[in-house]
Amino acid sequence: MATDALHPDHLQPGQYVGSWRILETLGSGGFGRTFKVESQGALFSLKMALRPASEDKEVEGRAAHEAATLMANTSHPNLLRLYALGRWPHPSTGYLYFVTEYVEGENFNGWRARTRPTAAHLVDIFLAVVLAVVELHRRKLLHRDLTGANIVIRKGDHKPFFIDLGSVWLPGSSTLTEKLPPSMAHALPPECVTFLRRSAEAEGEHFDAGIAGDLYQLGVLMFEALTEYHPFDPKKLPAAELLAAIETLVPRPPHYLNPDVPEPLSRIVMRLLEKRPEDRYESAAALHQALWDAAKERKSPTWKVPLVLPESGPAPLTPEEVEDRKARQQESERKAREVRQQEVAALSEKEALEKIYTAAQEFEAQLQTLDEAHARRRKRRWKMAAGGGVVLLSLSLFAAWRMWLSPTAALTAESEKGSLLVSTFNNSRPIKAVAAWLCVTFSVGCPAAQVRPLPEDCPREAVRSMEELHLLNQDSYRVVIDINQPGSNRQEGAYHEGKIVSRVVRYRWTGPLPDGTLLYGQLWTEGLTKEGEEAVLGRYTEALLPDGRRVPVCMVLGDLTGLTIKYPNSKPGQARLPREMSALAIRRWP
Repeated sequence: MATDALHPDHLQPGQYVGSWRILETLGSGGFGRTFKVESQGALFSLKMALRPASEDKEVEGRAAHEAATLMANTSHPNLLRLYALGRWPHPSTGYLYFVTEYVEGENFNGWRARTRPTAAHLVDIFLAVVLAVVELHRRKLLHRDLTGANIVIRKGDHKPFFIDLGSVWLPGSSTLTEKLPPSMAHALPPECVTFLRRSAEAEGEHFDAGIAGDLYQLGVLMFEALTEYHPFDPKKLPAAELLAAIETLVPRPPHYLNPDVPEPLSRIVMRLLEKRPEDRYESAAALHQALWDAAKERKSPTWKVPLVLPESGPAPLTPEEVEDRKARQQESERKAREVRQQEVAALSEKEALEKIYTAAQEFEAQLQTLDEAHARRRKRRWKMAAGGGVVLLSLSLFAAWRMWLSPTAALTAESEKGSLLVSTFNNSRPIKAVAAWLCVTFSVGCPAAQVRPLPEDCPREAVRSMEELHLLNQDSYRVVIDINQPGSNRQEGAYHEGKIVSRVVRYRWTGPLPDGTLLYGQLWTEGLTKEGEEAVLGRYTEALLPDGRRVPVCMVLGDLTGLTIKYPNSKPGQARLPREMSALAIRRWP
């Protein structure tokens, strides 16, 4: 049948691309379309870019990129062999395509759902997949998109194959592979999330790919295969909370979610999911050796049980797990604190000057806008005041810069207590003095302090959910007030008005909320008093349980008044409290 199509979307069974006769469409995505084709009685897979280079260099580049990766493969059993490379319908301006061996099977996720494999069977798959990653790393290639959807399990022998190598990092390649890995958000390594949080994708910046990123994604892949859950569920967590969880929270170990998971495999997965790249395995080869050693137990009856969660869901938390999770979370926070302290210490003079220059430009732009808006009769008075303001601002910025570059004793003491190390521009008295001066002198629109909410009954759905969870028995809870602040639970923290995410710490004497539950709420830190002293009001309206359930609640920080007296060393706009405090479930907001 003659080829009369002009676009990959128009290709139909029976038509030809070169000497390859199309049998059926296997799948399509944003970059390309894959066909099952035949030539001289043999079956092959043909993938074609959906746009020519003249229209979309990224799409064309991704297809060429994958072809170049396959071209480097000559013998590895889990990587597809490349047979042909060309363009269609025109040999020089058409759509790029390449032909590989055809693998009849289904992707890893679908295969797991259908076969319900045992741990013994899964470890064989893991070993083969990791061995392929070892080969990629040996060639200085990084996969960067290791998900179940990109692995096909061949029918008959259950052998895994990588089917999408379009995101592989190639040394010396185009900028396509210098960006963040294109994986789904829930599979991004913590270091990628940190990169995003710092808005480091500014012009000239790129993320440095590393072997540790592939190892983390292998950990996510194995976690999902062993438990049927994601370490952090994108369906239950909004994007911002999902990224925060990846960066800060330790997931529940697989063998606690499902007791049928062999503990050696669970320990391997948890090491792969470590927050710091250096805490994971040093190489894919080291991971393969760890899996090989664990697989020596695969003949045990406990390894031959299908890993299926009961309909009731994950196993309940045990006292042993509570202590284990607490220890893991504290260790993770300790490591994160060390990293932040190193980052602060490494802040260069150039970076500090750039920040000061940017802040000064912003103030100057605001002054110019205000100058133009005022009436002509006030223009002279305005410029005189602005001139004085610039002098005061310059002195304040210089003082802040000195504090930034040279950690003072106060900053050091605050760091040792575990308080959040934030920019001097957010906390320094000189900057706040300038801001206040601008507000008063020029009537600049400054944000007003949030007003304390009025007492009222809790919503019915919150009361109902708390009753179902037996939270309204007047038991107190212990919470880490801000999960994003470093430090031990015995230290102080510095808190600002606004939204807050706290974490429940379970003890024998506390209420029934599980350890690790996240509480979402609000802090009010200004204009409140208790017993004649300045106080903080804290309310929580939602809880995220470790099993992924999200329920409305009514809880207050501290006692039934919801008010907590600030520590004496608090500053304007910055309330100091313990990192860990009590919380109570209530029926009516105080």
